[in-house]
Amino acid sequence: MSLPFGFTKKKLEIWGMRRDGHSLAEIGRTLGVTRQAIHKIIPNIDDLIANSLRYVAKAAKIDVRYLNTKKGILLGYSHETESRVIITFSTQHGAQIWHHHEGKCNECTSKANCKKVLLEEAEERGISLTDEELKLQPSELARKIFSKVIPGLEP
Repeated sequence: MSLPFGFTKKKLEIWGMRRDGHSLAEIGRTLGVTRQAIHKIIPNIDDLIANSLRYVAKAAKIDVRYLNTKKGILLGYSHETESRVIITFSTQHGAQIWHHHEGKCNECTSKANCKKVLLEEAEERGISLTDEELKLQPSELARKIFSKVIPGLEP
């Protein structure tokens, strides 16, 4: 993946560590800089994440309902498809759009790729999946994963 606009590898690394729950002091120690240096760059990273998620939402005509830059996730609604939409941001894949639907995943040529990206999203976010969950179709798997990231989101 090429770096999302405005990001450096270092900024993505800082964001990923923060998303994973590391304190600013821990991130600073790991990267060999002060906590204050990390503290100063966090607002810039949050702005980049928010702008990336909002830009994708606007381009896809999605109304924003919930946005969390620390987790890199946006919950929205598409009037076009009359469904909930989740936009994620990850260090591996940048921004991705996930439409809530009762998918016909078996008929879709992107099924294998969707499942691969979803499993990588879960791994990057530290989300454990049961053997049963690993067998789910991508549309169902997405609901399981993102219900563990967005408070109050039913699977």
